[in-house]
Amino acid sequence: MVKQAFSQFEFEDRILESLKKRQGVATGGDVSADTGLPLDETENVMRHMLTHYTSHLDVDDDGNLLYRFDPKLKRRGEDRARAWHKFKQKLWAAFTYFFKIWIMVTLVGYTALFLLLLLAVAIAGMAASASQDNNRGGGQLFLLPFHLFLRVLEFFFWISLFDGQRGGRGMGRGMGMGRSQRAPRKKTDKPVYQRIFDYVFGPAIKGDPLAAERAFAQFVRSRRGRITAAEWASRTGLSLEASENALTASVMRYSGDIDVSDAGTLVYTFDDLRVTVATDTATGSSADLPPVWQRQVGVAPLTGNKGSANTWISIFNGFNLTMSAVVLTMAAELQLAVVIGLGWVPLVFSLMFFSIPIIRSIQRKRALAVAEQENARRAMLEAVFMSAANGVALPVDAEALPDPQGTQFLNDFEGDVEVSEDGRTLYVFPRIAEQLRDATMARQAAAENVVFGKTVFSSDEEQLTLAESDLAEFDRRLARELGGEMAFDFDSVGVSNSSYAQVGKN
Repeated sequence: MVKQAFSQFEFEDRILESLKKRQGVATGGDVSADTGLPLDETENVMRHMLTHYTSHLDVDDDGNLLYRFDPKLKRRGEDRARAWHKFKQKLWAAFTYFFKIWIMVTLVGYTALFLLLLLAVAIAGMAASASQDNNRGGGQLFLLPFHLFLRVLEFFFWISLFDGQRGGRGMGRGMGMGRSQRAPRKKTDKPVYQRIFDYVFGPAIKGDPLAAERAFAQFVRSRRGRITAAEWASRTGLSLEASENALTASVMRYSGDIDVSDAGTLVYTFDDLRVTVATDTATGSSADLPPVWQRQVGVAPLTGNKGSANTWISIFNGFNLTMSAVVLTMAAELQLAVVIGLGWVPLVFSLMFFSIPIIRSIQRKRALAVAEQENARRAMLEAVFMSAANGVALPVDAEALPDPQGTQFLNDFEGDVEVSEDGRTLYVFPRIAEQLRDATMARQAAAENVVFGKTVFSSDEEQLTLAESDLAEFDRRLARELGGEMAFDFDSVGVSNSSYAQVGKN
């Protein structure tokens, strides 16, 4: 399942991120909720990590495991396989970086090369016209557009693109009069190579493939490990049937169970996932997930660049496209290497440079339309679930749920149709109300917290049997009762229980 998506070391890296937040101390449920990884596999990997990292393992009287890693997460010796894994990660990061640089160098390099060729042609033309007095003026007039084009491109290339955005300048009324006032230079939002890459492929969207699983685990912990299909449907927009399928799969993923209420509602329980450290130092391991109608579907921007950057990138690529086409028109007079290097290569590159964003823009328009429809659907879902929020199915006017969504909601959430006395069509959703009510009752009957209990075994201490541990606890309680409010912890001050008994004999 997850092992197909993540390698052993990627799995371990996610666990290490969770342990860093928790200063090395966590239960399997804590880590699973932090990462979204399956609970059983998380436990297996963490037990395997005990042999590779400075760590200890505690067991409480309920058999729950507590993992205590050194906060610095030190490894016991070197692991060649892990070193190779890190090397491949760095190699891929370097390849990605140089690929972005290559795109920039190709675009800018061909622009600079074609500008130099134009400049060389202009100089050659001026030299040729200088030898002919009768054509001298006309030659300069013919070359004037080239000079203007070169100067404009040079100015905006170096100033606007590479030098970043600058503030305005305050000048004196005349040349050389007063001092120029330059506003503080603003830092560019991203480097040039990244702007060029985003122009073609779009901005990188950082997403976690386990975001949904992590959100589910944290939502379950916030609900005392008891939820129903209706509750999960209110967070995802799924139908009741699809939500039940998802929860059934989650039972396997997080070692859960299924209870049946008196009304026949399936209540999905996840007690193993709830086990946590008494002093939780991490944040985000238990978080309520906002209802789906409070979360809008968004679409990433086309480039993420400012308009001026996109304009000049388009100008440069358009210039390269034009110049490569000009070179190909003279292919018969040029060598094959020149035709390929200055004709076909920049032509294909420039066409792809333009075509990829065009295709993405078409896809983005479709995505915007889909997002708009989904957001409208989510807004209507609020009326469905709020009508049953208190465990009682209140009627919803059918006009608030127009077709086709209204009919679809009736099918998805097992709704009924009623007609009021004044002839209005009403929708009611008793199944949702029943499941929300039963989920609330199940949580009221559950413990507020499931905290790691009394340690009966620790890998860094002398092993105690359960009976010995209970006896020691009894002795401590008896000592506190005999000593009243001023009782001491005899073990902490160096006086054993046996010494206390000996004193009592005197």
